[in-house]
Amino acid sequence: MNLVAFSLRTKGPHNFLRRLWTVFARFGLTEQRTAHALQALVATLRLYGAYPTFFIPAVVLRRHVPLLRRIAASGAEIGIHGYVHNDYRTLTRQEQERQTQLAITIFSHSQISFAGFRNPYLGWTEEALEIFASLGFTYESNEAVIHDVIDLKTLSPLLRSGYEKSLHLFQAVPPSIYDLRPHCEGALVRLPTSIPDDEMLFDRLRITDPQRIAALWSEIMARIYALGGLYVLNLHPERGLLCQAALRGLLDYATSQPEPVWIARLEEIARWWRERCHFRFDFNAAGPQRWQVRLLSSPRAHVKTRQLTVLARSSADTSEQRTPGGLQQQEWLVEAERCPAIALSPVTPPAVMAFLQEQGYAVTRASPEEGTNYSLFLDLPAGLGASPREQREQRRQLVAQIEGLSAPLLSFAPWPAHYRAALAISSDIDSVTIQDFFLRIVEVARASRLSPN
Repeated sequence: MNLVAFSLRTKGPHNFLRRLWTVFARFGLTEQRTAHALQALVATLRLYGAYPTFFIPAVVLRRHVPLLRRIAASGAEIGIHGYVHNDYRTLTRQEQERQTQLAITIFSHSQISFAGFRNPYLGWTEEALEIFASLGFTYESNEAVIHDVIDLKTLSPLLRSGYEKSLHLFQAVPPSIYDLRPHCEGALVRLPTSIPDDEMLFDRLRITDPQRIAALWSEIMARIYALGGLYVLNLHPERGLLCQAALRGLLDYATSQPEPVWIARLEEIARWWRERCHFRFDFNAAGPQRWQVRLLSSPRAHVKTRQLTVLARSSADTSEQRTPGGLQQQEWLVEAERCPAIALSPVTPPAVMAFLQEQGYAVTRASPEEGTNYSLFLDLPAGLGASPREQREQRRQLVAQIEGLSAPLLSFAPWPAHYRAALAISSDIDSVTIQDFFLRIVEVARASRLSPN
C-alpha cells in the first residue's frame, strides 16, 4: 500500500497539502502535546463520570508504552488500531490475520490489555470480522453511520468533494434503529461509529467554531436519543484541545436529557450487549387474554411493555432464582388482547430467532394456524438473506417493522435500566509525535513488503 497515493486519492491534492501543514501545527518532536491532549480528554470525561476509549496502532504503541500505560491507569480504555496504520481492504485475508496477530503480540508484550479493534480508515472487511472473533476480540467499532446534519448544497465544490471522499472511504450507511444499535456477528460485538467526526468537520469542511461543532454533535445526539441508539463519536487527540469546548457542549446536552444517557467506554458497552444477549422470555397461556411470562435477565435489565397490563410480578431477589451466570428468573402475569410476542413458523431458520432474541424481542414458535394469537407472525423459510449485504438490509427492515407495530409486545430495552440511549467518546491515536506521522509512510510500505504474498 502506497500511503502517499492513498492519501491523495482519499483527501484530494488540496486537503493532502493542507494536512502536511496541520501535522507540524498539532504535533511536536516529543510526546508533550499529545500527552496533554490525551490527559485533557480523560479529565473532561471524568467530569461526567465517564472515561474515553483510545485506539492506537501497535507500532506507535511500541514507541510510547509508558505514556499509554499512564493513560490506561487513569481509567481510559486502550484498543488496537491495526499493526500499522493501513487499510485492511487492501490486504489479503492471510495478511490481515498476520498483522492482527503482530498487533496482539506487541500489546501483550507492552502489558496493555485490550478488548476491541478499530481499523484505520474504518476499513473493515468480512474476513477481518472472522479474524477478530477467532483471535478473541470482544468487539470492533468500524461500521460508519452518516447523519445528514450538513447541507451539501451550501458547500463549495472543493469542500463538498473532500467531504464526499470521506463518506466513500468510510463506507457510510444512513441511520436506522438497527444500525444505531450494537449487534453480534458470531462471538464478535459490532459497535457502530457515527459521522461526521472531528476530522470531517474541522479539516475537510473547515468548521472550527466550537459552538457550531457542539451544535452539530448535539443534533446527532438528539436524533440517536430519539431512536434509543448508541452514539460513538471519534475525536482524534490532535484536535482534542481544539474541540474540547465542543465536546463539553455535547456532554452537557447528553446529560441534560429527561431520560439519562449512558456514557461509557466501548468495552463496557460491548460487555453489556453480550450480557443482554442471554436475556429471554418464555410464555404459557393462563386464561383468556392472559399469559404467564417467565423472564430471564440480569438485575440491570429494563423490560419495555407495549399495549398490555402487568397484573403480577414475582420477587426476583432470592438466590434460588439466580442462574449460574448471575441471571435472575422472574414470573409475570400479563393481560393483552394477543400474546405479546413475535411468533416464527416451524420452517423459519433458527438464525432468525437468534437475531430477534439478540435484539431483545419476545419470540417463540407457532404454527400458521396459531399465528393470529400473537402480535406478529413471521414465516421466513429463506431466513434473512444469503449475502452479508442482504442480511443487513433485511435486519434493518425487520427491526423497523417490529418497532412500528401497534400491538402488544414485550422486549428488553437496549440499555441498562433507566437509560434511554448511550454515548461513547472514542479517539484514534494515529500518531503521538511528528516522527510517528512520517514513520507511518515507511512502516506501511515495510509491512506490505513483508507480506508473504
